[in-house]
Formats: sequence, structure tokens, C-alpha cells
Amino acid sequence: MDDFNKRWDNFAVYLPSIQKGYAKAASKADDKTRTMPKDVTLRSLNFLNPKSKLWHYKYALYSAGQFKIGEQQTDIVTTRDEKQTVILGDSGGFQIGKGTLAGFTALNKLKTADEVCDAWRNATELKKWIVNWLETHSDYAMTLDMPLWAQLPQNKKTPFHKCTTQQLIDLTVENLEFIKRNKRGNTKWLNVIQGTNAKDMKQWWDAVKGYRFGGWALAGDTGWRGGSMAVVTQVLMMRDEGAFEKGMDWLHVLGVSQTKWAVILSAIQRGLRKSTNPNLRVSFDSASPNILAGKFEQLAVYPKFTNKEESWVISAVRCPSAKIYVNSKDEFAFPFPSPLGDKLKLSHLNVKYDKYSNVKFDDVTQAFLTHHNTWVYVRSMLEANELAFLDKADAEQFVPKNLLACLHLIEELMCTKNWKARITSNKRLFDAVDKMSKDEVIIVK
Repeated sequence: MDDFNKRWDNFAVYLPSIQKGYAKAASKADDKTRTMPKDVTLRSLNFLNPKSKLWHYKYALYSAGQFKIGEQQTDIVTTRDEKQTVILGDSGGFQIGKGTLAGFTALNKLKTADEVCDAWRNATELKKWIVNWLETHSDYAMTLDMPLWAQLPQNKKTPFHKCTTQQLIDLTVENLEFIKRNKRGNTKWLNVIQGTNAKDMKQWWDAVKGYRFGGWALAGDTGWRGGSMAVVTQVLMMRDEGAFEKGMDWLHVLGVSQTKWAVILSAIQRGLRKSTNPNLRVSFDSASPNILAGKFEQLAVYPKFTNKEESWVISAVRCPSAKIYVNSKDEFAFPFPSPLGDKLKLSHLNVKYDKYSNVKFDDVTQAFLTHHNTWVYVRSMLEANELAFLDKADAEQFVPKNLLACLHLIEELMCTKNWKARITSNKRLFDAVDKMSKDEVIIVK
């Protein structure tokens, strides 16, 4: 188990985003009316527990945005062994930006940008609760940002939609000042960098770059949604302004769980460790394991990892579900390998049948699926990295040529002073990796 965690030391680390329902379920006693796999209890699903008989993984993300203001919950995160785990706390900026944070109604029905800004400035108790929640439950935490994506047309129904870029940046700077005054020193804060284009990214960066609490987080189009070239450009611009000096030891990219990004971010980490800060840790997160299980009742399937681009995908299939599996005991094995999957039978998942609603899964089934999916995602990200950074001749068997070329280029760029012309000359390579095109190999320049 310790070796599994140690194998991440040289790579950007994947953080599964734990959902509050799963965190609660994995801390509960068993339902005695339900059949469980041999030697498995609900508490066995707590992968944060170093004593877990299934598997232990020390890294995860947990978001305050899942909770109603003031809500407290006893679960696998709040009762964790802090010496054996690392939790990155999310401040709930997504829910605030969308206007969906439970219990916060001050922004409802406000019509003008000035009214919205004033209402947020007056939300002192909410901001105190978020800061205290993150200081209590996380080792690292993302600052409170007012996302620029609220201005986009698809978000016209959100409360901050009519706010100008400068208003959103001003509110964010005020939030940073609030954190500076109210943080207790229990967590290291990652200053969130937002942007929708090169101009407002620079505008945001210039406004917030002086707040150096412990690291950075890339959101919106400064992160993976802006593409690999934009991320590399942003990171190098930050590097040149001393963003990764000693003490600024963590860089997080929000909301991505593609295997190609796992290795791109590792290349960034490897390069920056060589050139700038040997202690730098890069991380990335997603809620995909939970969403697949809870929303779609699907199981994650390991990638095949060949040098064909289509093989670098974590796919998903619907969990086997039929009346025949209910009460079938040991007759039907769970067909997908994982520490839990190896102990499951389909009768442990298909636990009830109703001729009217045809319901076969319960909340425990959802927790089982999430646990399995989390293992698949974590292991897939680790395996992608271990293959991508083999000796070049070996890596060529398992990594698409364009991706492998891009990784070597990124690592070199992180150690290069005059990088702008070289990035521009390799735009076709970055674009090809973003598209993962199947028919053209780009030559690095």
C-alpha cells in the first residue's frame, strides 16, 4: 500500500473528488439486512484509511460547495488521519458562480451587477464559514475566486453574468484580502488563476499575483480547457515572475481526468523541478468516478495504452443489471478487476427487484461502483505516467508519437529562458495533442 502511494512521487498526482454521500457512506456501519462481499464492510470503502484491507490512497479533493452553509458532517474526510493523507479543499467557487450554493440566497433576484457585487461584499458570514471549513478539513485549499466564465452567454442566468471583468477581479482581490486576514495557518492556500482569453488571463494574473500563500490553481481557460499550449504558456509566464519560488510548492489544475493530461502535467512538474523548485507538486482532479457511478450507473474500464491514440481513453460500460442477478449468490462474478471488484458478485450489486419500477441498485451499490471506478482512474493515471516516462525506446511502444514528442518538448521548455518563439513554432504539435489526431506525426522544432 505504501509503495502504491510512493509511486506517485515523480508524477503529477490525480485527486479523486470525493462526494459527500460517498464520504458519509464509507464511514457508516453496515446495513444488517443487506448481503455484503466476504471480508468487506462499508468502512472498507474508506480508501483514505491506511489500514484499509482493500487499498489506501492518500490524495483526494473535497469541496465545501457540496454543503449547505453551516452544515457539518462526520465522514471519511473529517475523521481522517492527517499524517497519512493529503486533502485539497475546494472553496465552492463553481457553486457560488452558478448561484447554486445551498443556503446562500442573498444573490437571488438581484438585477444589476452593482447589486450583486454589494451583496457578495456583505456576505461576511458565508466567507468566514468557507475559510474556517477549509482550514479545518484540508491541507491545501483553493482561494475564493469569482469566475470569469460567469460572463459567457451560456451562463446568462447566473448571478454574476452582468459583472464586468474588472468587477469580478476586484471581488476576487477582496476575497484574497479576506483570506489573508482570517486564515489560521492550518492549511496552505492555492491562489486561483482564472481567464477566458489571453487578455483577461493577464489582467487577472497581474491583479492577484502578489498573494503568495503556498501555491496556485489553474481554472477556466487558464487550465486544461484552454489547451496544452495555453497551459504551458501560462505556467512559463508565471515561472518567469517567480511564482514557483521556494514555499510556493503546489500547482493544481481543476476538473480534468484525461490520461493525456496526466502525463502533460507530469512533464510540467518534471521540468519545473529541474529548473525552479525541486519540491513542486502538480495535481489535477475530477469527479468522474463518482459521476459515472451515481448518475449513469456505469463502470470505468482501464485503457489499453498502446501507441494508438484511441487507446489512451478511460471508457465506461453500464453495470450488469438484471432480475436474474438478484439473489443469485455466487453464481455471477463481477467481471472487472479492482481490489473490491475481485471480491464482488453481481448479487452484491443487484439487491432488489420491483416488477413495477424495475429498481435493482441501492445506495450501497452506488458506493461499490464509486470505489471501483476510483481505483480504475487512480491506477490508469499512474500507469499512463509510468509508461510515458520510460526510456524513449520503450515508451514508444505505449505512447502515441505526438504525445511523446510533446512531453519531451514541455519538459525542455520548463528549463528554457527564451521560450516564446519555440512554443509558437510548435503550435501544430500542441494542437495535434489537443485533438489527439490519428493520421499525422508532427516534428518537434
